[in-house]
Amino acid sequence: MNSDTPRPVLQGAGPIHFFLMISIGAIYPLLFTLNNYAVGSGTPAIAFTFWQTFGAAVILLSIGAARRELPRLEWPHLKAYIIMGATGIAAPVALITWLSTKLPVGVMSIIVVLSPPITYALALAFGLEKVKPLSLVGIACGLAGILLLIIPELNLPESGMFWWLLLALLAPASFALTNNLAALIRPPDSPPVSLSGGLVSAAAIMLVPAMFLFGHEYVFPGQNTWADIAILGAAAITCLMYITFLVIVKAAGPVFFSQFNYVIVVAGLLWGILLKSESYGLNVWLSAALMLCGVAFLSWSARRTSSAQC
Repeated sequence: MNSDTPRPVLQGAGPIHFFLMISIGAIYPLLFTLNNYAVGSGTPAIAFTFWQTFGAAVILLSIGAARRELPRLEWPHLKAYIIMGATGIAAPVALITWLSTKLPVGVMSIIVVLSPPITYALALAFGLEKVKPLSLVGIACGLAGILLLIIPELNLPESGMFWWLLLALLAPASFALTNNLAALIRPPDSPPVSLSGGLVSAAAIMLVPAMFLFGHEYVFPGQNTWADIAILGAAAITCLMYITFLVIVKAAGPVFFSQFNYVIVVAGLLWGILLKSESYGLNVWLSAALMLCGVAFLSWSARRTSSAQC
């Protein structure tokens, strides 16, 4: 590169990265099912988030110890753990939990899926991405799919709801910022298991005061065995999520990974059919097709960029 400011060099997306993105996107919606069951059984929402994050930290640190890849404690590594733990888990999750009483659940889930276009905009601002027609088409397809899915259902009350909605946009913005920070401030000598363990541990520490602030104290294990099993399952999914996240962002960049949000929506529809025998209208399936097209265009764009750099 000719820029005076060194930037991360991306290897480009390969078949393995596309497979990982689709796989974690397909698995991740199960986290919502586990969350609903545990919270519905009486586990406080922020406590559930803390324990799943803490459990993920224990698993990742155990794997790191076995592989001799424990989080490093030099300042560049600590800075990455603290900043990414705050922007990727602690802050947005706490915000979403607090706003859950202010906005309908469906509206909140839709807002979170807005992170891909925000990721792309920030990537352009940070110099991680260039304006590429295929990437713009991919983002447009994903957004069109979301709009086709929600516009017929979106009906916000008028009394103050709009301002809560604007505040809720900070959550996908925070996720999008984390996607880019994973490329910008990640220590080059930090393996995915080590970095994942560090940032999840930092997030768990930050969630402790939030848990007490909201009065969501919960001692694990509790009286409901199945709720505790849900916490363990959520911890396992969180581990897979962050390892996959760091592997993909390092190779293919934050915009490519951000499309996993669209895969979540499609996978969530399929899990609804398989687990709850739900049925959907034509607009839902057209929406899913547009989202898949968005993923395909982003993948195509990433592969073309990789080929041009060779």
